[in-house]
Amino acid sequence: MYDEELLERSMHPEFRGEMDGVEPILLFNASCGDELKMYLKVSKGVVLDGRFAGKGCAIALASADAFIASIKGKAVEEAKEMSKEFSKMIVGGKYSEEKLGKAKCMSSVSRMPARVKCAKLAWESLDKLA
Repeated sequence: MYDEELLERSMHPEFRGEMDGVEPILLFNASCGDELKMYLKVSKGVVLDGRFAGKGCAIALASADAFIASIKGKAVEEAKEMSKEFSKMIVGGKYSEEKLGKAKCMSSVSRMPARVKCAKLAWESLDKLA
């Protein structure tokens, strides 16, 4: 049912953990109970590094990890464009695969409409950047 990389990112996330010197962005998904703290280190409009902490379902955790893997080193504006493509992908719409980076591993969510909010949670942190 789930993509192999999605499962791997859920069980063994590369970017899980807190980050000193970065104020976390708090996110909550009431429909599933996912709670994430997203740490995004941004300088001069570029995402230099990222981490996440919290609890959630496999999809929320895998998506948070794939999100950071995809946007790390990218300009914030480019990451926001990726977010638009990600949103199209997980609802089964037309999207540009080359713009998604590692986040394309979440494509199986398009077959599970009830899990879209779980997958989108980490991506919401881009809207909350100062």
